[in-house]
Amino acid sequence: MTGEVPVALVSGGTGQVGSVVVRFFAERGARLLVPYRTSAHWEQLQESLGPLAGLVDGLAVDLADPEGGERAVAAALERFGRLDWVLCLAGGFQPGRLAETGQEVWQELLALNLWPTVSVLRAALPHLLAQGSGRIVTVGARAALDPGPGAVAYAAVKQAVVTLTLAIARECRGTGVTANCIAPATIDTPANRAAMPTADFTKWVKPEQVAALLWYLCSPEGAALNGAVIPLAGGQ
Repeated sequence: MTGEVPVALVSGGTGQVGSVVVRFFAERGARLLVPYRTSAHWEQLQESLGPLAGLVDGLAVDLADPEGGERAVAAALERFGRLDWVLCLAGGFQPGRLAETGQEVWQELLALNLWPTVSVLRAALPHLLAQGSGRIVTVGARAALDPGPGAVAYAAVKQAVVTLTLAIARECRGTGVTANCIAPATIDTPANRAAMPTADFTKWVKPEQVAALLWYLCSPEGAALNGAVIPLAGGQ
């Protein structure tokens, strides 16, 4: 990119971490397309952005649908005329040991974490490769790299996201397109505080730290990184 306003597609952009990322990128002048499934969450994001809301467009779509990613990428190109960065933040968590984890939990975690990422990247990657530049960043989890007891399906599905990213990075080698994955430990969100009220929140990863790392990976300074899996442990 040479002087162009960068355009990012951010899945999961209405979530508690995603909304911080969207604000961080908008404050630095990026234009963003945020797919969403729930109108109320999109409206909350718009209200929270205030004057920055004009930099962020939304699209009602289910990215777990195979056609959802195609619709989102097409909308970004139609509205902004370009697409530079794809941030795959959509995800969700379910606890459970293997014997307690039925097929419905596996299917739900795949629908929350893996299929939206596959859908978006299948649609976006050919465009990025054709233009000879682009940044892809996905979100795995520390549990995928160092799984502990009690979240077996979540760890396995997030490992699938990690492996997907590494495979894409190999496909993109030498093209000007990079693909990297961040693997955060527990992030300091209201939902996590409510779920673990006795934890030491000071040791958790801050959403702003996630946003800053994503911005670096999209920046010219981050261009040398491709196929990296970057842990964010905080103090954990």
